[in-house]
Amino acid sequence: MESNPVISRGGPDPAGQPVPEKRARLLVFLILFASFLTMIAAAVISMGYTVHRYWENALQVETERSLTQKAQLFASRVNNDHSSKIEDITAQEGQHAGARATVIDVNGKVIADSEIAVAALENEGQHPEFGTALRGETGIETRRRAGIPVLYVAVPVSGGAVRLAYPLADVEIVAAHSRQVLLLGSIVAVLAALAISALAAHTISPTQP
Repeated sequence: MESNPVISRGGPDPAGQPVPEKRARLLVFLILFASFLTMIAAAVISMGYTVHRYWENALQVETERSLTQKAQLFASRVNNDHSSKIEDITAQEGQHAGARATVIDVNGKVIADSEIAVAALENEGQHPEFGTALRGETGIETRRRAGIPVLYVAVPVSGGAVRLAYPLADVEIVAAHSRQVLLLGSIVAVLAALAISALAAHTISPTQP
């Protein structure tokens, strides 16, 4: 009489590797990979936010400093250049500064603008940076215009105030670039974690009974 063959539950799989050992290595891989992913996520959230805010703030501070200096030069010319029309001064200073230039009188009425018709700026003098400038101080504000943040710097002059407006598109570009670099670094880190986890799981042998 022929006897039935005994099936070994701990025998090798079709690839020749014992099933318990294969499962153990898979478990090691999953644990290591999950641990790496947790550390990568924590690093990206903490360091990424910190670096992003640092560069964004540094660039905005430098932009404010530069635009304030240009606004002061604009104010100086308005106070001292009595041979040129205020419209010409405003257009020229706006072009030199690479920004929109505006002049108002003591009542907040716009008397010149380098980009927009004066008739369309009836309430422009009511903005807070102009209010600060009319009190004799430098007014600095940031507002969004057409979805883009714009930096406004107003400086007092004799009989009113002048203002330069500069779109902070450069800050947005730097922020987008930093996010792209962070994303690329995260992808590289995840691929490295995948490779290290796989290598470690293949190298570590489970304890034999």
